[in-house]
Amino acid sequence: MRYTLIILWFLLLATNSGAQDPLDRLLKLPDDTAKVNQLNHYALSIQSTFPQKAIPILNHTADLSRKLNYDYGLATSKFLRSGMYFYIMKLDSSSLLLDEAFGLLAGKTDKASKDLYGSLLMRKANLFQQHQSTDSAIYYYLQAATNYADKRIIAYYNISGIYRSLNDTSKTLAYARQTHSIALEAKDSVFLLRSLIVLGDAFVLAGKRDSVWTITQTGMPMAEKLNMPFATGMFHAQLGYYYSDSAARYDSALSHYRYALDIFTAYNLQFEQALALQHLGNVSLKKGDYTEAIGYLKKATTLARQLDLNQVLFYTLKDLSVAFEKTGNLAESNQYLRELLAVNDTLQQRNNQKTVMELEAKYQMQKKEAYLAVQQKDIQEKKFTIWFLLLGLVTLTIISLLLYRNYRHKQKLQQVKIEDLESEKQLAATEAVLKGEEQERARLAKDLHDGLGGMLSGIKHSLNAVKGTLAPDNAQVFERNIDMLDSSIKEMRRVAHNMMPEALVKFGLDTALKDFCNDINQSGALQVTYHSIGMDNTELDRTTSITIYRIVQELLNNVIKHAETQNAIVQVSKNGNIISVTVEDDGKGFDTKILEHKGGIGWRNIQSRVDYLKGKLDIRSERGKGTSVWIEFNAGA
Repeated sequence: MRYTLIILWFLLLATNSGAQDPLDRLLKLPDDTAKVNQLNHYALSIQSTFPQKAIPILNHTADLSRKLNYDYGLATSKFLRSGMYFYIMKLDSSSLLLDEAFGLLAGKTDKASKDLYGSLLMRKANLFQQHQSTDSAIYYYLQAATNYADKRIIAYYNISGIYRSLNDTSKTLAYARQTHSIALEAKDSVFLLRSLIVLGDAFVLAGKRDSVWTITQTGMPMAEKLNMPFATGMFHAQLGYYYSDSAARYDSALSHYRYALDIFTAYNLQFEQALALQHLGNVSLKKGDYTEAIGYLKKATTLARQLDLNQVLFYTLKDLSVAFEKTGNLAESNQYLRELLAVNDTLQQRNNQKTVMELEAKYQMQKKEAYLAVQQKDIQEKKFTIWFLLLGLVTLTIISLLLYRNYRHKQKLQQVKIEDLESEKQLAATEAVLKGEEQERARLAKDLHDGLGGMLSGIKHSLNAVKGTLAPDNAQVFERNIDMLDSSIKEMRRVAHNMMPEALVKFGLDTALKDFCNDINQSGALQVTYHSIGMDNTELDRTTSITIYRIVQELLNNVIKHAETQNAIVQVSKNGNIISVTVEDDGKGFDTKILEHKGGIGWRNIQSRVDYLKGKLDIRSERGKGTSVWIEFNAGA
């Protein structure tokens, strides 16, 4: 477990802030389920403001929950981590953790597990909504609303938003009003504020400008009082719409949209950023400022493509085509027009409102369904022959589909086998290269130490033997040459040691890494703090030990060369067969996207060694906030 790293991390934070961190008290509690619950609750309270602080807490609660066989605690940890991935738009990672949490709660009947299951349903709906799978999103929202009264207001809030994206004014208003009604009954100021946001959006869709004005004037003071910047941004966006109805008020509209964009950008709300940029581009286009319009619209288009927001992309492409036409750039205009047609086709395929309406009817009109079922049964009795023929047709269709599905399944299995063989071949090649490299390093280190080292020591001995025969005038020159020879012997031994550390061969990985970090500290190039957890008496095969050692060596070399810092932390931990390696620094940081295109030889060597260990690698870095590299693999695999 990463217990030591967590304590070190937060002690540093506490030192910087000068205040007592509640985490210190929580970590001192006995390792039981109550501690897991309190740590998860603490992580929830800070995850939106201090996400990098919440992550190691959730990793710790996950490890402790596994140790205690505490499914609820582990499911909660995964749910919270899923939420953090969701808000930074890593939707696949979020979905994977969410499915694991669903599996942990399957069959649980206690109240806490049931309540958490309702939250999982809501998050699943959020994911489908973000993927623009509107039918699946509404299915999960209605599941949550039907079985959990406390989820109803948020479910209706989001369903209203879905219908707004489908331009269904009546449904948008209906669910927005239901949301507002429930919020008024609950007398909850936060819920009431949410309901005003969705009601304002519904009035925007309906074109009711006066109602939009009323909503914003009611909601804005509430948002500022409750210190909810997101709500403030939403109301400014609605005011942008209110002022965009005439040329005389375009500047006011732009001002409100820019204010909203600043808030959404500060909190990394990318979907809302895309919408605000699209509206800014549209108003600038109406105003006749085509250069500014193109700038906003291109940014909105980039975000919409990244987030797969085809609805937003449709409008940005449409306005870009018009803007370039206005500037006389017909070639660029036609290019965006062609892409607009392609996006429109995609929207037609995705936005199947009929499916959405059927799902809503299935969960909201149960009595009507029961009545229709009775009528259907009566029709079946009267027209048995027709239904028999239809049943035969359906059966034939199903058989055909199953045969096709079986054929496709076999094709996929064959493809998986081919990919597995290719992967094994690549790993075998990597292993051969790594082993050959280390064997050559070992040979060169031995030759240097035993051959060249012995020769240099012999020369020094011979020179010392003739020292007494030299004239006094030559003694000083002789001593300088002896010193230079000593330096050459030390440098040769250092090179030999780097090629194949003696401590690694004799005493194992933990001691070798500790010695390596101490050598760096003594050199003055960097101050490295080394921690190991569960590595005592751990025996790894030589190739694995050398591979890990080279990874840490390369990472610290990168810190020395690029990070512009004097401090780094290295931690190696073992929990069962799982070994984790973390290397962190507080240096200048960098944009990790450059590794996808411009990764140097050193980084490619690290990646190939991690692949050889069949491990996972995660790198986090921000400019001015340092870099953290985490590697994990199964030593028993």
